[in-house]
Amino acid sequence: MTDAQYEALLCPQPTCVVLSLVNNPDYIKCPRCWHYTHEGLHNHDGLCDRCCRVLLDHWPDHESVPHIKQRRTHESATQKR
Repeated sequence: MTDAQYEALLCPQPTCVVLSLVNNPDYIKCPRCWHYTHEGLHNHDGLCDRCCRVLLDHWPDHESVPHIKQRRTHESATQKR
């Protein structure tokens, strides 16, 4: 190992800031994927938007799908006004 390579190893590494959303009341944990998001406050069963799309695309017979579709139709009708 050369001196330059050794010095490169001793250089301070970049730091990373981690933000915890666990105690933030604006975010909830999606019960399906466990990601913290604010989207679940508005979706059926507290699911995030990503999980709602997965259910609609891959499990059309799931019990939550009619509620998700109803919510999306209601939201699209409200946005058109």
